[in-house]
Amino acid sequence: MQDPTNRSDRDTGHVEVKNTTCYMCACRCGIRVTLRDGQVRYIQGNPKHPLNQGVICAKGASGIMKQYSPARLTKPLRRKPGAERGTSQFEEISWDETFRILEERLASLRASDPKKFALFTGRDQMQALTGMFAKQFGTPNYA
Repeated sequence: MQDPTNRSDRDTGHVEVKNTTCYMCACRCGIRVTLRDGQVRYIQGNPKHPLNQGVICAKGASGIMKQYSPARLTKPLRRKPGAERGTSQFEEISWDETFRILEERLASLRASDPKKFALFTGRDQMQALTGMFAKQFGTPNYA
């Protein structure tokens, strides 16, 4: 990303604005997403949307950070052997190792008592999928 204090996005590349819907919460506010060369550069409320009339919350306005945050996790992490919870001691592991661990742990839970397993997505757009997975797994513990 360019430093906005030194140069405008309009100086280079193809700029376009797309109207869409925010999925950061259940409200589904109308948003306008500004892209430069296909990359999201800015999110703002859509003044022509009947629900929010151009107003969006901080969560919606910061949706760009889901994609570009320097703190965004891009690889699976596992707590280092011997490290205590809360000490932030992690190591990167491969996706294959991650799925192997998940498969082992979920198979063990399902075989012993599926109700020991709980899911919390924290995002309403995942509720249908979460519910279907939980029911198939055999647990009523999901939200």
